[in-house]
Amino acid sequence: MKVAGLALVGTALPACGGGGGGGGGGNVICSAAATTAPVRPEDLAVGTAVKVDLVAERVFLCRDANGIYAVDAKCTHLGSDVDFVSAQAGFKCPLHFATYDFNGEKPTLPAPSALTHYAVCKTDSGTLLVDLAQIVEPSTRLKA
Repeated sequence: MKVAGLALVGTALPACGGGGGGGGGGNVICSAAATTAPVRPEDLAVGTAVKVDLVAERVFLCRDANGIYAVDAKCTHLGSDVDFVSAQAGFKCPLHFATYDFNGEKPTLPAPSALTHYAVCKTDSGTLLVDLAQIVEPSTRLKA
C-alpha cells in the first residue's frame, strides 16, 4: 500500500505522546517542517505498516500495540527501499536481503544499523504528521 503526501504544515504544531518502554517519555512536538501524511490513525490497524511518500523522504507509518511510529524506508546498507513483510517478519531489503524487525531494529547483514525513527504527531483534523527533522528513540509512539 502506497500513499503520497506533499503538503507542508506550518501552522499550530500538535504534540504527540512519547514513549513505550525505556526512555521515550514526555511529549514530542513536531516542528514547522513536519510533513502531512494523508493517513489517519484509524487507517492503521495494529500490526500493519503503510509506505508514505513525503516531500523529501519515504517512510513507513506503523502501528503496534503501543501506538503509531514512523521509520525510514531506506535500507541502511545501500539505501534501497525496504519492503514491509508482516508484523512477525518485519521489513526486508529486496536488493541484498537484509532484514529488520517490525520496529526497524535488529538488522541482519549486510545492513550496518537499524532504521531511523522520526517523530509522529496528529493534527486537530486527525491526519498524521511526520517530522523528518526530529529523530526519536525507537520506543517513541503516538498514542492514538
